[in-house]
Amino acid sequence: MYKVDTDVEYPKMRTKYPFDDMHVGDSILFEDRPDADKARVAALRFVRAHDLEWKFSLRRVDDGWRLWR
Repeated sequence: MYKVDTDVEYPKMRTKYPFDDMHVGDSILFEDRPDADKARVAALRFVRAHDLEWKFSLRRVDDGWRLWR
């Protein structure tokens, strides 16, 4: 038989990027394209997992690649 627990907080999704702290207009700078692409994919997964209507945009800038929310 299993015991049902109530009021147990669901653990936050583990990610190395601070997506949940980002507001519209915030961005993260990446030095190279492969790291930026990994973050973009992680951002899309984060949005889907949390059922959010957020959008992210990846663009080339003078000093690397920048991912905006």
